[in-house]
Amino acid sequence: MSGFSPSTAVLAGTAEPLLLAVIGLLALVILGLAALALLFRRRNRIQAAAAPVPTRPPAAAPTAPTLPRPRPRPVQHVRSGGGAGAGGGLAVATSSAMVCPTCRTEYHGMTYCTSDARRLVPPEEMLGGPGLGPMRALSRSAGLVCMACRRAYEPGLRSCPHDGNELVPFPVYNATRPRRAKTTDPAGVIARICPVCGSKYDLNARFCGHDAGQLVVIN
Repeated sequence: MSGFSPSTAVLAGTAEPLLLAVIGLLALVILGLAALALLFRRRNRIQAAAAPVPTRPPAAAPTAPTLPRPRPRPVQHVRSGGGAGAGGGLAVATSSAMVCPTCRTEYHGMTYCTSDARRLVPPEEMLGGPGLGPMRALSRSAGLVCMACRRAYEPGLRSCPHDGNELVPFPVYNATRPRRAKTTDPAGVIARICPVCGSKYDLNARFCGHDAGQLVVIN
């Protein structure tokens, strides 16, 4: 009891209310900060709800793929293999051209070869086109020729139906026939006529291209 003084009791009595006041002030500050935080959070939510929602642009309708246009095929022409003595190669032909299977000469608007009276065929047959097997196409690209009248026939015959002479393959005929200066090339002179249909031809032609008749010299 001797160590406790009245001044100490007074200090102890005044410190306790001061501590309570400080604690209460801190609690008020914390509550104020929490209320302020809630206020800002609510304000942000309101602003976010009021902001316009961006709309996506409408998707473009799928367009049908454009197919490439077919390129026009160029018209191809037949190159003549020459006259009866040429026997050259044959190119791809147009639909209007006809070719002699023996001498491979090209004609337009005719049915028979004017050099050997052979019936003309489309070039596709000689090239092994559709509808022909390779053996038949090979047989149509050659022929037999009469050494006397120079008419050509398809393989399979032995003698000429016109004069009865023996037929020989075209390579043999071409190698053994008498050579004349450019007898197969057009002379540029219309001097022969068909006695059957009256068609006129070049001087070096021997047969009518329409009926295979033997031409005669115009008097």
